[in-house]
Amino acid sequence: MAFVELTDTSGDFILVNPLCVACLRAATDGETDLYLTGRGEPLRMKGTPADIARLLEDAAPTPPDPTLSLLA
Repeated sequence: MAFVELTDTSGDFILVNPLCVACLRAATDGETDLYLTGRGEPLRMKGTPADIARLLEDAAPTPPDPTLSLLA
């Protein structure tokens, strides 16, 4: 997924793409709180905010199976 990466005045990472806005905030014990638009509670993930941002940017959607489209 392609994100535009911004940095908040507090130093938090803000990732923006057409689907969502994500805020990555460092938590205790080397974990990261991931705040997504439309979700009240953050997701707690293991890793630094920079690592989580890199994982999100490198994520690619799985292409559909061509045989299933032939059956449709």
